[in-house]
Amino acid sequence: MRVTPILATLASANIASAMLMRIAAGKVSWSWTVTGWSAGCAETCHYDFNVTGIGNSTDKPPSPSFKAYCSGEGEGADFKACTQLEESETRLAVKAKLLPNNNSTNGSSHQPQIQVSLQYIDLKTESTWWNFTGQAEASYNQLALMNFTITPDTIYGVA
Repeated sequence: MRVTPILATLASANIASAMLMRIAAGKVSWSWTVTGWSAGCAETCHYDFNVTGIGNSTDKPPSPSFKAYCSGEGEGADFKACTQLEESETRLAVKAKLLPNNNSTNGSSHQPQIQVSLQYIDLKTESTWWNFTGQAEASYNQLALMNFTITPDTIYGVA
């Protein structure tokens, strides 16, 4: 599925009548599994990994299952769309980016911060969409793949 249909749907919504909803991240116990993380820096820093979320239709808000492959380059670059690896029960888009480098002053090597964002149409109310965003610290690990979890820390919706 392409990102364009979701963005077109959202753009066509009447912004004047939209209501923004924020949810405290501590109220949602959803985490995503990152597998096969590989990253390195040569001329520019790059990454690739799979990310999976197990959905729950009884959550508030209900959450979809998803699996995507993400790759990109450049610390501080814009979000890059990930490729969905499985069909989902709802329209969704997964994006990822490396956050800007907060290099330490002692010259030691830094660890990358990956940020992943999931945007989807509500499973029960088609006029509502949600955005879950989370980040994790990883490593530049060209030699060995890593697995870790990302827990969303920013959650909002528009109805």
